[in-house]
Amino acid sequence: MSCCSGGYCKFTFPDGPPLLDNPVNSLNAQYLFLPYGTLLQAGEVVRIWMESGKAKPVFIDEKIALEFTPQGIKVDSAVRPLPWQLIALDSGYEYESLLDWYNHPLRNPNEQAVVLVFKHPIEVKPSLKMVLYKWLYKLRTF
Repeated sequence: MSCCSGGYCKFTFPDGPPLLDNPVNSLNAQYLFLPYGTLLQAGEVVRIWMESGKAKPVFIDEKIALEFTPQGIKVDSAVRPLPWQLIALDSGYEYESLLDWYNHPLRNPNEQAVVLVFKHPIEVKPSLKMVLYKWLYKLRTF
């Protein structure tokens, strides 16, 4: 039985920046592991999305190439240490599965895996003063 039979999966994303290939677990995600890489580069605006259909535009702050070997994961030495537990949580992978990706059945040795680091735009929340001014303006123009 599919969730789409009830009409729950029939959504479309509005036009906007490109969507990433894989979903994230939360729209506040800071990292995304892409096992098959991406052509997107640092500095681009993309949309992260959840399986529920919600999406949010973010900036790609860093694109970190990974190399999987039988001994573990090799990352460029210039890159700071990566928080693998947070990457696994944000990407929806099990921590052990991510660290042992070299032996994972879905691994493609011909593709360069990457981790994308996101920079979320600053969302200005209106102050109480601004809310009151807006309300007073509506009263005045009503």
